Amino acid sequence: MLWFGTMNKTVMSDEQSKWELFVYDFNMYLQNIQSFSVRYDKRRITFKANNITHNIDCYSDLIRDQVAGGHIPLLNGVRRCQFEYIDGHVTVAVEMPSGIKKERTFYVPIIEK
Repeated sequence: MLWFGTMNKTVMSDEQSKWELFVYDFNMYLQNIQSFSVRYDKRRITFKANNITHNIDCYSDLIRDQVAGGHIPLLNGVRRCQFEYIDGHVTVAVEMPSGIKKERTFYVPIIEK
């Protein structure tokens, strides 16, 4: 029964799993950044990476990437979200429908040319 008890403590909720997958995916986006900005309402970030412009925004109940006329969902089931950029770091804060709040700060490596 010790194994079951240990496994029972390490299982994540669906929201936590989605959040961790988002964190991994979002971190992969933040490579070879040429420019980066946050919109005044803190609900959209715009950056250029590898000569592709990304607009990642909070829209309805998801965080999505708008590229080349299409949308790529990055995190579904979000009640609220916002982005903040300070001193080369972007913080993503979300509230899930269950009330769980998650926040993560990422380093933004801007390549100077």
